[in-house]
Amino acid sequence: MTPTLDLTTRLLLGLALILGLSRGAGRIAVRLGQPPVLAEMAAGIALGPTLLGRLLPDWHHRLFGADALTVFNGLAQLGIAVYAFEIGTTLARPHLGDPRTPPTRSPLPLTLVSLLVPAAAGLLLVPWLHGAGSNGSPAAFAVFVACAFGVTAVPVLARILQDKRLDATPVGRLSLTSASIGDGACWCLLALALWLSGRIELGNLVLGLLAVGGAAVAAWRRSVRERQRPRPAREWGVVPLLGAICLAAAVSSALGLHALFGGLVLGLLLPAAGPQPDRPSAAQGGAGLAVVAAALLPCFFLGTGQQVDLGASVTAPGFLGRLLVVLAVMTASKLLVCALAGRWYGFGRHDCLRLGVLMNTKGLTEIVVLAAGHQAGIIGQELFECLLLAALLTTLLAGPALSLLDRSERSGRRQPVAVR
Repeated sequence: MTPTLDLTTRLLLGLALILGLSRGAGRIAVRLGQPPVLAEMAAGIALGPTLLGRLLPDWHHRLFGADALTVFNGLAQLGIAVYAFEIGTTLARPHLGDPRTPPTRSPLPLTLVSLLVPAAAGLLLVPWLHGAGSNGSPAAFAVFVACAFGVTAVPVLARILQDKRLDATPVGRLSLTSASIGDGACWCLLALALWLSGRIELGNLVLGLLAVGGAAVAAWRRSVRERQRPRPAREWGVVPLLGAICLAAAVSSALGLHALFGGLVLGLLLPAAGPQPDRPSAAQGGAGLAVVAAALLPCFFLGTGQQVDLGASVTAPGFLGRLLVVLAVMTASKLLVCALAGRWYGFGRHDCLRLGVLMNTKGLTEIVVLAAGHQAGIIGQELFECLLLAALLTTLLAGPALSLLDRSERSGRRQPVAVR
């Protein structure tokens, strides 16, 4: 018999469970060459109907009932706002490396093709996907699918670049810069999809887009100035930053926009607050926020995991076929076009393929977009789970693909030994 537990006890037990499982799974993921966020996603899904609900249904219901999930979802929204703030700092920060290095070609061509070609490929699938994935506005659905296919997960990409020691290479700098700009456009597409679905009013949409655009322009101008004349970073405390993020998220939420838009705009306006390894004094506030995000983002994955039952989905008729088609189109349209674009930048064959693999990582950003679309009713349950699995698989395959390219490149450099 399952004991009766009050809400506070269930919340504390649930937090201990998701944080402990995420931490343990994250360490295993790192040893396997995978980003920890991938393990956190898996942990959230495992604590939902997919695993815990099947093995211990009574405990699953008591720990993660409707009242507890309301609190967890509130914590998750704060975690997403902090995460969006960190994305904003990444977007606003100069990515092209040491100013003493020769300038590379503009990242805009790669940004455009990496966004437009996958978006167009997704639009080609809209008539097929809409019948199984949405009962809402066809226009909102089409814009949302284009957004989902065009996303690249900037934080996950940055972590992969660091783990593979590619962050200082031309391929690494170019991919991070292009992905940052492209994701900014994807957030705007998400806002447009929310408006088309009737979730927000036109005036609020325009106000939100103007805020994002204005903050991006201000961040770009400041970035140019800092590259020309570097200045000491401004220090921010954790508590003031967290309070500002909460306020910005509350304003964007009141406008009908997702809470992440408030965090994104604030991050664009206050880039010096983000974690900067080369400027430790500026990292005090950013490092504290990183701890907050690390503690709260598992709550988001927990909430997402409660919405899916992958065990039932993969056995449903037609689900695996739809997943394979979506995964193939999503991967081919992003990876191949970015690899071809790499030739224009003068990269060799291996670096072109690296560029394609890096730009194809979906990760957390895709999950946030999918959760927002699912919550707004733009996509249905089946398509939500299909795109969720596709995002996990593209991120899972990035590390092994890069390792395979490294081995192939090393073997190609070996000089044959002449036999006499």
